[in-house]
Amino acid sequence: MTLLQRDRENIELGREEGSISATKILKLHNKGMDNEDISSSLQLDLEYVNSVISDYEND
Repeated sequence: MTLLQRDRENIELGREEGSISATKILKLHNKGMDNEDISSSLQLDLEYVNSVISDYEND
């Protein structure tokens, strides 16, 4: 495996993990959970949680 192949696989894995996190964030948001509670519950950065929710609401 070349370094380029490894990097591509890691990028794809990161996208999948980010997508799963975003889905969890939106599910909790739609249930009425506060952004800070979502951040704490999922052990994610509050800025990231706010960004995901903001993007969702602006679409």
